[in-house]
Amino acid sequence: MLPIVLVLFVAQSAFAAPSVVGVQFKNFNEVAPVSDNGKLVSSYITDGSIAYIDGGDTPLYAQMIIQSINDMADTSDTDSWANAVIQTIATVGELANGVPGDACEAAALINAYAYSVSTGNSAGLRAALPNFVQRIAGYVDTIVQLVVNPNGVRYSSGPRGKCLGGGRSYQFEEAWDGILDKANAYQIGLLNEEYCAAKRLYNAFNIRSNNVAAGVTAVTTRPVNQLVQLALPQLAQFLRVVANGGNPVQAGANAKNALLQSLPKIQY
Repeated sequence: MLPIVLVLFVAQSAFAAPSVVGVQFKNFNEVAPVSDNGKLVSSYITDGSIAYIDGGDTPLYAQMIIQSINDMADTSDTDSWANAVIQTIATVGELANGVPGDACEAAALINAYAYSVSTGNSAGLRAALPNFVQRIAGYVDTIVQLVVNPNGVRYSSGPRGKCLGGGRSYQFEEAWDGILDKANAYQIGLLNEEYCAAKRLYNAFNIRSNNVAAGVTAVTTRPVNQLVQLALPQLAQFLRVVANGGNPVQAGANAKNALLQSLPKIQY
């Protein structure tokens, strides 16, 4: 009985002690925004771009991925910068539409990447990557429209595809095995966090969560990372314009052109 008596005594003493804890409520608008540190990539451009989406409709585990994205953007590693930029574009692109679409291109790329990692045969990856780049271009267009005409995007549906299950069933674990195997010391911890959150989203019962998992997984694969590093100045500038509240039409066109021009340079 002694342990129980001690527990009750401590609890009684705690309740009897004078309170010195206070709670202060702050208006959200009083929270200081992230400042631009002048680097090509930072959480200023990722967080500022993600701010355009409806936070009330953002799944919990997507918010966890967003925090990892911002942390990755604040590193000094080019691989991490590329991941942060393209994950931002994919996340906003998948969350922007009022009605989620399908994830066929992402699923096809993920399956091709997983097959390439396990067999060394990249033939399927060579075919899937250009198709997925078109989906990334679609993300860029969606973000442009979100800035220019937000209601037009929020009341619209995402793109539809013609694949089994709408692209929500694919080789998730195999793809992330390849992603984590290629990760460097600067990003492995954050990528592990993203893997855990993405797995929850992949197994969720709602389409929006599933699509975020597919989009983030696809853009984090090594071939896409290579592609983004080649087009990083244009992609980062696109997000900077968005974060600054400017008109991103021209910057978006430059980003898409840079991606297309970089495709022939990818090493599979």
